[in-house]
Amino acid sequence: MIWGLLCAAAPFALSGTALGQTTAQMPASVPADSVPTSADAALAGTAELAAQVAQQRAELAGLREELQRKLADEKVARAMAEAAAEAKAQTNAKAEVEAALKAESAARQWLRISGFVQADLNVNQTSQDQINTSTGAPLNDNRFLVRRARLGAAVDQQYLAGVVEIDANTVNGAQVRPMDVEATVKWPGGSVPLAALTVGLFKIPFGFEVIERDRDRIFTERSTFIRALFPGEYDLGACLAGGWRFVRYALAVQNGEPIGENTFPVRDPNQAKDITGRLGIVSEVSDKVSVQAGFSGLTGKGFHKGAPPTKPTLIWQDLNENGQYNAGELIVSPGTSGQPSQNFSRYAVGADALVAVRYLNDFSTTVYAEFARANNLDRWFLVADPYGPIGRNLREWGYYVAAVQSLGPHFRLGLRYDHYNPDLDSTDRQAAVTVPSSQDISTVSAAVALVGRTAALSGRLVAEYDWISDHQGRNISGLPTDLKNNAFTLRAEVAF
Repeated sequence: MIWGLLCAAAPFALSGTALGQTTAQMPASVPADSVPTSADAALAGTAELAAQVAQQRAELAGLREELQRKLADEKVARAMAEAAAEAKAQTNAKAEVEAALKAESAARQWLRISGFVQADLNVNQTSQDQINTSTGAPLNDNRFLVRRARLGAAVDQQYLAGVVEIDANTVNGAQVRPMDVEATVKWPGGSVPLAALTVGLFKIPFGFEVIERDRDRIFTERSTFIRALFPGEYDLGACLAGGWRFVRYALAVQNGEPIGENTFPVRDPNQAKDITGRLGIVSEVSDKVSVQAGFSGLTGKGFHKGAPPTKPTLIWQDLNENGQYNAGELIVSPGTSGQPSQNFSRYAVGADALVAVRYLNDFSTTVYAEFARANNLDRWFLVADPYGPIGRNLREWGYYVAAVQSLGPHFRLGLRYDHYNPDLDSTDRQAAVTVPSSQDISTVSAAVALVGRTAALSGRLVAEYDWISDHQGRNISGLPTDLKNNAFTLRAEVAF
């Protein structure tokens, strides 16, 4: 366009030059007013041309500004499109990750394999290189043993759940047995089902320590009174359990012969069933404090094994040890009539409470306690049988107080005091005189644990010392005294 303007202006320039030459060569007879008229016309043409050039320059500047504005708008639109594409890609990637995690979680919920091994080194002051003549069991307890080796599979879906767990140990020789076998139908709720009906072999719903998992407890074993009243913790039966908001409940009907008792483990010698229940709360008071507590009860019937009738027998007693019969050495042992088996009533009530405080990352303090008052329920320590050798009811009483301190991710400290009296009405014969006597046993347990964890495994090394005070020993005068039976346990544990 500029080139066109220049070409158009060329004739004017040329004509102006010619005009100048003509004016200079004009004769004097030409009128003077004719020259200014031609100059004014030339100047007017030049001004018009300048105006056109200025207009075109303005138009060019406007076009340039519009082009720059369009380029800027296009750049902003391109940046916005790239940002939207990146955001969409991130959203899709996040959705894919969430879908994968959800699928993995669903797979885990469908089938979960777990297990743990607890291998111990025991050292006990009562150990002797002898045999118990009544049971045939060794009296040595300074030994290595596999205390628990569990392998389990669990499924958990919306309305159905199931557990199968097998235990292997060498406590009383090598043995393998079912430990936890559950089939559950449930009505889903929040964090726990509103109601769940479980049938099979499961934990007795009483108190806190009975239902606490072995892999979670820092102490190597449960307190004495819990082991006496609920040996083995598991029993066969049916249980209705669940919760709503912070309330938890459980009601079970079971055989009444736990897997760890000595007479009829996981069998039921009578038609009566034990009914056990617990009503409690679980509450997060704040993001650092949690509380749980509950009340428990049990009622049922125990079993006394009868005896068959016996015939009279004739016994020769060699009084003078001469190897020959002499007068007066024959003794007649009369026969006895048979004794039928009998049932007896038993019950227990208890309460438990726990407070946990988390005040730093991996630093926390947990304090908990439990007590129980029972009648004829001891099935391990001093077996209750009102029709047996003692011939009367036994009233039992026990409690414990414990604290666990977490020191970062790798260290735990535990301290527990437990007390158990298996016979509140016990007496003793001292110098031919019947005097009150205590059968209680108290234990102070101190435990230190080193904890490690990976993505798939967790492990612990636990050292525990138990100071045991009881009245099971006798001094040289035959009077009750403290039995030297303190114990040390070193445990290695791996869980997955």
